[in-house]
Amino acid sequence: MVESSRASAHDGLAIEVVADAAEMGRRAADVVVETVIAKPACVLAVPTGTTPLPFFTELIARRRRGEVDFSAAHLFCLDEYLGLSPDRPNSLTHWLMDAFIEPAGITPERRHLIPATSPDPEAAAAAYEADLAALGGLDLAVVGLGPNGHVAYNEPGSGPETRTRVIELTAESITQAGAYWPGEDPVPGWAMTMGIGTLLEAKRIVLIVSGDSKAEMLRRTLLDPMDDDVPASWLRLAGGRLSVIADRDAAGALGTATD
Repeated sequence: MVESSRASAHDGLAIEVVADAAEMGRRAADVVVETVIAKPACVLAVPTGTTPLPFFTELIARRRRGEVDFSAAHLFCLDEYLGLSPDRPNSLTHWLMDAFIEPAGITPERRHLIPATSPDPEAAAAAYEADLAALGGLDLAVVGLGPNGHVAYNEPGSGPETRTRVIELTAESITQAGAYWPGEDPVPGWAMTMGIGTLLEAKRIVLIVSGDSKAEMLRRTLLDPMDDDVPASWLRLAGGRLSVIADRDAAGALGTATD
């Protein structure tokens, strides 16, 4: 079941409310497949975390059925803990390799990893931006919504002008990450993230959200005034290039915005 509507408070913002997380994954996968078929060498970004798992499952299934071919696509990672290399089990990149990049068949030369281990993070972040710009920027960015309103790892306080950079994580984000952090080593307090300004230059942005724990933050993201306190709210500056796909639980606080 799909219930589609537009937010009456914000012209041009498409909010698609679907029955559950599995349907959210299928609808987000539709957008990715359309993008890849239209432009096989497209430039993509996808999130980490539990929210995109149904989305990844659907994309991998479609690839195995021969419905989509990612071999020419470029994948830019959104974020990584500062100092963690991709071979570390706790790294976001390692997780994404297992969950999506490798089973999707994205070739090694088209995997653009956050340079979180560089001895000069500022220069490395600038080079990451330059690599993305040289490919024409993101054709599609699929992003999730953090419990504190972060998008990628743009924590509260991040504005719409931000680019790829090192950022200090909030205590809330560190606590949340701890649930996925095996072993005794502490969760790093810093990360490198693609900036909101970088994301806003994408030709299309899809925000995926599931679960009632995200309902209030999704309401703030879409209906309250845009503000650095809720960095994801700045995605609305993309206007018609932004689509929101939320399951019924996540959309529960939107009220008349989806009537």
